[in-house]
Amino acid sequence: MKGVLLVNMGGANSPAELKLFLARMFNDPYILPFGKLGRNLLSFIISNTRYKKSWKKYELIGGSPIIDATKKTVEKLQLSLGSQYRVQMAFSYSQPFIKDSITDFINVGINEIIIIPLYPQASLSTTSSVEADAKNTISQFADLKVSFIREFYKHQDFIAFWSNLILKHIKEKNIAKPVLVFSAHSIPESLVAKGDTYAEAIKTSSRLIAEKCSLEYKVAFQSGMGKNWLKPVSQEILKQLATEQVNEILLIPISFVNENLETLYDIDKEIIPYAKEVLGIKNISKVEIPVANDDFIKLLKSIVEDC
Repeated sequence: MKGVLLVNMGGANSPAELKLFLARMFNDPYILPFGKLGRNLLSFIISNTRYKKSWKKYELIGGSPIIDATKKTVEKLQLSLGSQYRVQMAFSYSQPFIKDSITDFINVGINEIIIIPLYPQASLSTTSSVEADAKNTISQFADLKVSFIREFYKHQDFIAFWSNLILKHIKEKNIAKPVLVFSAHSIPESLVAKGDTYAEAIKTSSRLIAEKCSLEYKVAFQSGMGKNWLKPVSQEILKQLATEQVNEILLIPISFVNENLETLYDIDKEIIPYAKEVLGIKNISKVEIPVANDDFIKLLKSIVEDC
């Protein structure tokens, strides 16, 4: 039997859990590349000053959906793969942690594991962090064989997953020929300077999906935390399209595989209202990410069986 470990950031179900989540995240050297003392101080300050404001946003979207969505994905993938595999989940900043889930596999006699970070486009701030956590645990077990999937943004089933969602959305909403705006989570430009390939991967996956749908497209970045983060920001692209009198736009949260704060709040409650109320774009919508979608399960199954 082989183990399959799906890894995401994690989430919180209460203000106290959110405070711990933020503290853990900002104490990660792949998120804040400072010395340990500096990270400890900054993570303490950030988590204590941000958690109440962030929790108010979570309340507006009905709580964090990531944990439940990942659990359902694990369950459906397990059914699809069958008894030759044991599928589990782990999170970087909330329980179950990566170390604990890998240890669980060891405890039941599984010594061959496939680790799939649920980040389609690898980044130093996400995938590399997962890899480092996994290696710290793996190094303790000499006989453990691990396959680590760094990214899957060019996989044909990933392209099919998004193109099918887009075309279904267009049909259901009776939209003629929209411009696709791929809105990806931003990262600091300093990471790109260090060799982070995330931005180019976003552009490539966006192009492949748009070509599959035979639609025009733009690439933008959202949810940045400063001026030195990737550009153009999603609002600026929408402003540009408004001046060009484009009146049908679909927002595609290309860097995510499930709904989260950045899609349900940042896009639904900030970006789309800005487009409608400030820019006057009436026909704009987001393609939602369904939980444990059949095409996404097919993608994960294909990745596992190719290992």
